[in-house]
Amino acid sequence: MRELLRHNNQDMLRDLERMREPVQQAAGSLPQEMQSFYDWLIVRLDTFNQLIEENLRDLDRQQDSILPDILSNTQVVTRYLQLFNRFLISPVIRVQPSDRLCLKLLSWLHAVHPKTSSIPVAMSDGDFASWPDPRFPTIYFMPPSAQRRLLYLPLFFHEFGHLLYACHKQEMEDLITDLQKQIADFLGPTEVEQRNAIVETWFEWTQEIFCDAVGFVIGGPAYAYSFSMYFRMRSREEYHVRLDDLIGRTHPVTWLRIRLITDRARRMGLVEVAQALEDAWQTIAAGMGVSEDYSGFFEPKFLPAIQQTIDDMLTEAAPHQFTDVAVNASAPAPLAESPAHLVNQAWDRFFNNADDYADWEAAAIKDWLAFTG
Repeated sequence: MRELLRHNNQDMLRDLERMREPVQQAAGSLPQEMQSFYDWLIVRLDTFNQLIEENLRDLDRQQDSILPDILSNTQVVTRYLQLFNRFLISPVIRVQPSDRLCLKLLSWLHAVHPKTSSIPVAMSDGDFASWPDPRFPTIYFMPPSAQRRLLYLPLFFHEFGHLLYACHKQEMEDLITDLQKQIADFLGPTEVEQRNAIVETWFEWTQEIFCDAVGFVIGGPAYAYSFSMYFRMRSREEYHVRLDDLIGRTHPVTWLRIRLITDRARRMGLVEVAQALEDAWQTIAAGMGVSEDYSGFFEPKFLPAIQQTIDDMLTEAAPHQFTDVAVNASAPAPLAESPAHLVNQAWDRFFNNADDYADWEAAAIKDWLAFTG
């Protein structure tokens, strides 16, 4: 056992050295918005180094009685190093000057909420996603081409919703459990297996719908347009999913998510935004010959209970809410206003003056990044 443990700890020590080298080399080129993440990372890597060296010293003591403790400590460090390799090293070693656009928006998101203001942020490449655990920095993922543009930045607002959910996990799960009971009552004496499948599936679906609501509350129309544009041309499955594939599915059918976003937009007075989204999705669905059908997993009678639950979750999470100025895209952009104004103005410009949009976007990004207020 002693030699096995020695080999693993020696290997981890070398692995840790290989982690630290590119991280420290990147230190001089990091945007200021990543400094707190970098500092957090270095402290943890130093701690792991100390733990490994302590394991090796304990092994040299030749005391068999402490081998179980060394084994446990070795396993803990092993798991942490795998975790860091998977999520927490890449954001530093892949960093580029253009990351400031995303990082400034993400830093603002965290700073304006008391539950997240002390949680560092970082970003990496991939489809839109996040790694939201309040015990660690939050890693946000975004496709490389979208990182240099304004139009899809509002999708980060949804990902931030996952962090708010994690910060209020017990309260959120209690609210979802209550919704599941209501849906079970709506379904009545449906075949038991299908009824259970629908009720269980709504546990995951409600989380995604909550995050969409967070996105809309923060970003307003810009979030709705980003979400719609990103998903509406991807595949037929964004509009219809067969019954067998709905069971256990972690995300609602995208057309259903659009229905819920547009309902919220109407309730918040943004009727034209809701109508535009509904018309776009109905037009594309008609072009594919697809009708709206969720195989009993959603019925219109569910809607009031779902939205009330989401409203209660929003009250618990208390995300920053867009102001009238933020969604008034025709007004001059006040740089001190939240990024919601910038992304709403971007969508307005894209829709109404697409020919010069690229030049406008480049100038808008430059001005926003230069503003330090």
